[in-house]
Amino acid sequence: MRNGIALRSNRRTAPHPLELNRPGSHEKIFNNAGEINASDAQEVIRVLGNLMQNVSSGKTQFTLANENTSNRRTEAEVAEERKEVVAAYNDRSNSSPWIDLGSAIGAEVSEVSDREGFARRLLVRGDVAQGSFPRVRIRVKNTTAIAAVSPAANQPIFARDKYLFPPEFYITANVRIEERDLQQGAGDLMEEGFFNTQEQIMRKEDQIWKSLADQTVGVFNPLQVLAGGLTPTSLTAMRGLIIQWGIPAQTLVMATDLWNDIIGNAAAFGQLFDPVTQFEIIQTGYLGTLLGLGIITDAFRVPQLRVLNSGELYVVGTPDQHGAYTDRGPVVSVPQDQFADGTPSRGWYFYELISMVVHNARSIVKGIRS
Repeated sequence: MRNGIALRSNRRTAPHPLELNRPGSHEKIFNNAGEINASDAQEVIRVLGNLMQNVSSGKTQFTLANENTSNRRTEAEVAEERKEVVAAYNDRSNSSPWIDLGSAIGAEVSEVSDREGFARRLLVRGDVAQGSFPRVRIRVKNTTAIAAVSPAANQPIFARDKYLFPPEFYITANVRIEERDLQQGAGDLMEEGFFNTQEQIMRKEDQIWKSLADQTVGVFNPLQVLAGGLTPTSLTAMRGLIIQWGIPAQTLVMATDLWNDIIGNAAAFGQLFDPVTQFEIIQTGYLGTLLGLGIITDAFRVPQLRVLNSGELYVVGTPDQHGAYTDRGPVVSVPQDQFADGTPSRGWYFYELISMVVHNARSIVKGIRS
């Protein structure tokens, strides 16, 4: 909660994962300590697969719904919060309440991006001082780097020196609340504002990383076509392509449907899988380690926030060997309205100034399920 406003509501569009029972059982998937009820790694594999199916079918929600049942608000609290939002909206002076609401959304999006975003977990964060330019130190010279020059364009760079100077660019979001929404009692306005901003900023960051990763295919490491699906053998081969360059393989980024391959071969994968069972960690998309690779996925995001296509996976080296990003602080919000344009609405213009570069194309291998 920020400034009295909770950005994750208790709107019950679908049951929360902590409330779900195991298939065919009255036992909860998660116990009172928030850990998966399972006896071994193979059982955890099947439980996680069931959760992914429930998210995809809309039977449960990891986002938008409250992340912790103990934080649920009463109807009276929700109604009081709505009054605060409406009062801030109707204050036409651009006074502190409306500014504070935008700042709360921007700060929360920044925090969620750090915790759940692919780009920020796979890349090293660099600090940029006021009055200076982004500078990224690289460990391996004479290699190919891919830098983002805008949210939609990349540029290959041959890295000859110790430093790269990736260009900075803006990622922006425009969020509006219409007068009609207030009058008609539309859902949780702050929640929707947060979600729309997250979709336009965090998802865009991850799409930029994915675009950079896709452009490295064939530079050093060829595309791996997984005929017959993902197996321990094919994953070992992908991992080996990175290790051969002297780069530690650290992370496996995988699309939802590939978990079906793991379920189908649970006996073999179960011997190699060291699962995470704590809900607070699983909700970030981190599932544990497989062959020493930390697994992250967008399977628990609502569809609008997903970035991976069906059958895609990436094995990625350690962040210091892989790439970097810079930003200049949390997402900035600027109050806006459209009354002069003939639309009764108020909202915010959000932006962040970042740079992003994969500075070693050897540090990543992409696979696709055929």
